[in-house]
Amino acid sequence: MKSHSERTGLVQSIERAFSIIEALKEHQELGIAELSAQLSLDRSTVHRLLATLRVLGYVNQNRENFKYSNSLKFFDIGHSVVRSLGLGRIAMPFMKALAEETQVGINLAVMESYSVVYIEKIESQSTIRATLPLGVYMPAYCTGLGKMLLSCMDEKEIRDVFRSSDEAASRSTPHDNIKLRRYTANTITNLDLLCEELANIRKRGYSLDDEEYISGLYCIAVPIRDYQGCTVAAMSAVLLKIIGTDIQSKAQDVLKKLTAAAGSISASLGYH
Repeated sequence: MKSHSERTGLVQSIERAFSIIEALKEHQELGIAELSAQLSLDRSTVHRLLATLRVLGYVNQNRENFKYSNSLKFFDIGHSVVRSLGLGRIAMPFMKALAEETQVGINLAVMESYSVVYIEKIESQSTIRATLPLGVYMPAYCTGLGKMLLSCMDEKEIRDVFRSSDEAASRSTPHDNIKLRRYTANTITNLDLLCEELANIRKRGYSLDDEEYISGLYCIAVPIRDYQGCTVAAMSAVLLKIIGTDIQSKAQDVLKKLTAAAGSISASLGYH
């Protein structure tokens, strides 16, 4: 009996290599035995494919538990695809103008596996700034950009994917539950409160992150929409909470300009 690769004309080794990549994408980090069981492949085959992917720079190995994860090389590829599709190229002039006008940091991000990934950024010209790296996966539920993107999903999906920090990971859902881990005193760690927060974001059209992920940062985020009206990204302004400054007044001024810039980017993508 012919194998699936033989029947479809696929190259078996490449098919298997990509099945490993997809499994690592879903589970973040897996060992050889886990991949072997999950993909129904011999351990020797998994080991050989991982060794090749590691030499080529597509996977990393954790030196403590010897498990494997995908490398940021995939972000480099994805970033080039995003650029070729025009999102970064179209957004950058508006981001530069906005950063110049507001004198704050501006970020552009997309959602990936219920995490947020920064794809473009402009640092604040302030001597005090927050350095947020491109390509690194950050939690969506406690960042302005992430909450803006999560608000585009329905509540059922949110409840399927996330769980409160004090809730056991035993619910039967289509996904592994993402625990609402606490990063600061302001992080939302209760699922009901997160759903309430996302409902409020849907109503007002923008999201806020008041020191929920990083202490001292106040972020405002708004959606970027394509020609079909779908939210394809989010853009944020990053304000530093400095003693003696009126952060609320500053935020309201920045929000107007941020919304206008996001509207211009969306219009450039065909949204009307």
